[in-house]
Amino acid sequence: MRTIFSVACVLFLIISLIKFVEAAKVKPSLIKVSTPVRRDFRRTVPFVGKVLSKKSVRITALTPGRIVSIGVPDESQVRAGEVLFVLGGPEVKRRLATLRSQVAVLEKEIFLAEEAVRLKREGVKAKIVPYGELLNAEEHLLQLKNELAARKNELHLFETRLRIRAPISGIFTRRRVSIGQRVEKGAVLAEVLDPKALWVKAIIFPPEGVSLSGKPALIQLPDRTLSAKVARMAPERTPAGGITVFLEGRDISRSLAPGESVRGVVILEEHRKALAVPKEALVYDEAERAYVFVKSEKGLEKRMVKTGLSGDGFVEVVSGLREGERVVIKGAYELFYRDFSRIYRVPD
Repeated sequence: MRTIFSVACVLFLIISLIKFVEAAKVKPSLIKVSTPVRRDFRRTVPFVGKVLSKKSVRITALTPGRIVSIGVPDESQVRAGEVLFVLGGPEVKRRLATLRSQVAVLEKEIFLAEEAVRLKREGVKAKIVPYGELLNAEEHLLQLKNELAARKNELHLFETRLRIRAPISGIFTRRRVSIGQRVEKGAVLAEVLDPKALWVKAIIFPPEGVSLSGKPALIQLPDRTLSAKVARMAPERTPAGGITVFLEGRDISRSLAPGESVRGVVILEEHRKALAVPKEALVYDEAERAYVFVKSEKGLEKRMVKTGLSGDGFVEVVSGLREGERVVIKGAYELFYRDFSRIYRVPD
């Protein structure tokens, strides 16, 4: 009876051991292979910016006075020569009255001088007035006429300066004054922006040592993307460490307006139709060297490769791999870190 019990225990232990070994076995995992593909890669840096006019003309007061009217609404389109502001006020009225009075006085003096010259000429003909007196009278008349012309020109110029006009066609913006406000000569009243000459002022934070001049950029709008390029850079960084760049492009003036906020990317590097593998095909050692497993007639070969740009789950292979070679794209890490000859099988 005791022998039967011992045999039963041994059989139980053997069966349990067999089940444990079976459970511990790893079923062969399928290694997936594929050939490299050709893809486009870009290395970009994002930006945010604002649309500005490259040509902005400041509107200034040409004489002291008070703003009595503003001819156009803010942010409106204006034509060259259109009246933007009219100056007036007590000092302007006094100056106008003085100039007009001087013109009126000179006109009366010229009338009397012309009559005197007429009489002198008659006296010279009658030989009762010396010829020298006629010459003096004519010279005085000429002086009066020249002075009248100067006063009329001064009056016209002053009246012209009171009506401040747009020097170019564009957008009337950044108004700094209101009706009733007194301004000095040279004070900036507003600006007119040329909407046909726009660019984007943007802030970016590129990697150190990257050259930005002439780099292409993409301005990303909700419904389309505009092409541009880096035309200029500010010499100093922003307090936050960014770089101010100015983007130019034909589409900017056609599609955007001054003051709009935009965002996009500057393309630092671009490789077209580069040889690429899925990122899962690459394994890295402790020194961050990259490897792939290439299937050949002899089996699987671990091969070091040089990588480049990456994106959308793929990595550019710069060297170490040829087009058409079959690469492990599933199970590469297991092959790298385990004894795969015992666990894995490769499909034909």
